[in-house]
Amino acid sequence: MDSFEQLIGSNVDEIDLDESDDFIFAKIPYNTKLCGKKYPSSKLKLADLDYFNLIDFSELFKKEAIFIIWYNGENRLISDLEIYYLSNDFDVLFGDYYKIKKAIDKGVAHNLTEGDTIYLGASRLPEKVAQPNSDKLANKRELVLKKKYLQKIIDEISYKCSF
Repeated sequence: MDSFEQLIGSNVDEIDLDESDDFIFAKIPYNTKLCGKKYPSSKLKLADLDYFNLIDFSELFKKEAIFIIWYNGENRLISDLEIYYLSNDFDVLFGDYYKIKKAIDKGVAHNLTEGDTIYLGASRLPEKVAQPNSDKLANKRELVLKKKYLQKIIDEISYKCSF
């Protein structure tokens, strides 16, 4: 393809993007409410959470921008492309990361919920594993950008396009 804009209208399953030094490439499905407002239909997984070897914040967000390919969750057609700079929200993302890290360090990772944080979540998986500083098992987790954060991005796109 000559340009990214040619992706609009394509089926998301037919494209394959190579890793980039500059961006996290993310294919994110959305649905549309009756009023026409878009909302994300899934979270964006960033990494598996290893309780005994937690990824550093700088490694997790070594790319400061996400190249988002928004596609309709029903027909899987790409409707929007967006570059979003995570650095705009590093203060909130770091605060969330710190809360997750603190729970792990205190041996209470089993008590973590996505509601504990704002944008970066520790999404629960069904399998239970050991955790540091505790005899209790904790559910495995993955670090995700929460739907709330993705909604913020969609709303900012919609706001830009309304002028």
